[in-house]
Amino acid sequence: MHEEPVQRPTFDEFALFIREVVGYPNRKAVTPETLFENDMGVTGDDGVDLLEATEKRFNTDWTDFRAVFNLKPDEYLFGPEGFGLFPLWWLGIGRKPIIRPLTVGELYVVVCRTMRA
Repeated sequence: MHEEPVQRPTFDEFALFIREVVGYPNRKAVTPETLFENDMGVTGDDGVDLLEATEKRFNTDWTDFRAVFNLKPDEYLFGPEGFGLFPLWWLGIGRKPIIRPLTVGELYVVVCRTMRA
């Protein structure tokens, strides 16, 4: 049986999808170096919503999410919105979470690598 190759989006198609999902203004460029948190203001639940929409739209498999994004135990892709839950690390309980910057280009590479037929 011959399987058809997966049709991966171009970066421009992917950037348009990202722009629409996060409501990013047309007057601002979306490049591979654009940071979701620092440039686009995507944090917390908005980041989770973005990842869920991306996974659904591009038929990816992120079952092992931490491995797919190569996250260390205390690393996260998005910080909390506002104050979030009281950070217990302020009280010496647990470790301070590390927010690893995520660019549109990095997410594009993950999508292309994990798309299913």
